Amino acid sequence: SGEVLAALILRMNNMEWSTDSGIAYQRYVRDVKSKSELIKMPTLSLEGALCKEISFSEAGKIILEYEWLGTMGLTQTFFGVYLDGVLSGAVAFGFFQAMNKSKYQKFIGEKYKDHGCQLTRGASAYWAHPHTGSMLIGFSLKEMGNKGYKYAIAFSDPDAGEIGTLYQATNWFYIGSTKDRHWDIYNKKSGTCVLNDRDAFKQMGFRGRNKLLEYISDKPDLELRERKPKARYIKPIGTKKENKEMLKYLIPHSKPYPKRKENLI
Repeated sequence: SGEVLAALILRMNNMEWSTDSGIAYQRYVRDVKSKSELIKMPTLSLEGALCKEISFSEAGKIILEYEWLGTMGLTQTFFGVYLDGVLSGAVAFGFFQAMNKSKYQKFIGEKYKDHGCQLTRGASAYWAHPHTGSMLIGFSLKEMGNKGYKYAIAFSDPDAGEIGTLYQATNWFYIGSTKDRHWDIYNKKSGTCVLNDRDAFKQMGFRGRNKLLEYISDKPDLELRERKPKARYIKPIGTKKENKEMLKYLIPHSKPYPKRKENLI
């Protein structure tokens, strides 16, 4: 389709975007698409918008066009928002990092440590209403709460120019940056990530700096880069009573939201 073709062209050309450009990668994709002559669509109103659980393939139609890493990740549950019957935004949840008891117990307490989910992916079309993401996140968190989850975690990636704007807009708690070290493989010419360490393990069974260096040793167009620490956010999604109990642990660990540099947009 024209949308997919436009996305491929932009990714191949690296879209004249960099981490220090002052806007997130997804925002830049939307801005460029809105000016593309390949597609012309009006921005739709949120009036009559329909949010619902959707399939992996449906979510991928939106997420894969705008997602910085270009993958769906380890995701299992998906929600979308339809405007005038057209899918305009999608989010995806997975349950892996949130189930690491040692990482999140101090933030939400012993009682709820095993009941977390992770908002792993999310994107909206360039023609979607500016508040589409906030609406969808609010709806999806309520649905995940109905499924029995008590808290959600999410990360914003500085390599993609992200600071977690939507998480801040929807009142998540910021708990600082990740501490683990990870390495990803980039194309030297385009500057785009072609393989992250998680997908390397999933697809080829290896991970770690030395293994990745060995993999690219005969590929001069590729290079290894250490991933910048990601900003971490948590949102209680249980009942009022449960959330109150979790906040006793969470509030002392919460930090001021990260902001963009003053010289950036």
